Amino acid sequence: MSETTKGNGKNSVIEVSELGKPFKRDTHVAFIFHRHHFQGVVEKQLKNSAIIDFDSEFSQSNTAQELKQKVVISYTKLKLIN
Repeated sequence: MSETTKGNGKNSVIEVSELGKPFKRDTHVAFIFHRHHFQGVVEKQLKNSAIIDFDSEFSQSNTAQELKQKVVISYTKLKLIN
């Protein structure tokens, strides 16, 4: 599994690890960040982690505002939400 990105005018391919296969783009996930529980949606997959957009119910939290509504979380820290 891989994801193509555009950076510096070049296309590069990110090889997603085995742990990341269940966490495809637009997947709803839960995670803990600084001892607080959050939920969000996978925006982009990286090799060993994903960029997550905070859900709207968490968007007004200090953490989400400080991080500009996005955070990078390791696949080992993510849980799928059905």
